[in-house]
Amino acid sequence: MAPVRSFCVLALLIVLPLGGCGRKKGDDLNALDAQLTNNAVDALAGQIVVDPRLAGHRTAKLPVLKGAAAKALADSVKLAGGSLLATPAPSQGEAQESASTLAAVASEQHKPGGNVFCRKQLAYGAQWASRLPEPFTVYPGAQLTEAAGVEKDGCTLRAATFVTPVPRQSVMDFYYTQARRAGFDAEHEVMGSDHVLGGSRKDDGSAFFLLFSEAPGGKTSVDVIADNGR
Repeated sequence: MAPVRSFCVLALLIVLPLGGCGRKKGDDLNALDAQLTNNAVDALAGQIVVDPRLAGHRTAKLPVLKGAAAKALADSVKLAGGSLLATPAPSQGEAQESASTLAAVASEQHKPGGNVFCRKQLAYGAQWASRLPEPFTVYPGAQLTEAAGVEKDGCTLRAATFVTPVPRQSVMDFYYTQARRAGFDAEHEVMGSDHVLGGSRKDDGSAFFLLFSEAPGGKTSVDVIADNGR
């Protein structure tokens, strides 16, 4: 199985070199893990209204899990409004650096507010995980590995890496559901042995990129990069 990958490595894959990769991680990850686990579902459940435009989407089949994985999956279903949409099959061919979904996030703009300008100002800290855009918050019960963000000079980039015991397909279905119900388009592609979801929202230009990797012990590692964070 593929090793757990930090979003610093993910950044290289998508030509989004996060400024500060390799800095010391914060010491408060465990505290934030607990906060996210205990509060995320209660804070956000009920905010998602099922969009009638998505009525034709196929409902995802949920696996039978035990222990922490079962609880995390159940919490994710609750957070998503009671059911998960099935992620469409991946597009033909490998995900490319020039794909429109990546360009939306990693636009080569050096002006203030542009993502090249902003990524050079990213600062590490577990607190940034709680400021991810609501459709792409840390998966319920997941263990946070690292997080980064910036909130100045028009920059709103957020990044996080976390690991969940829930199988990859169900984790992807959760984020696909979150994206679609929040008004994003969402494209599914393959990058090597990993799967990618990326897209944007026409209403405000928000964009996201998520990479899902198999982690040891049947777990799933998720890397998130998104703009317009909280």
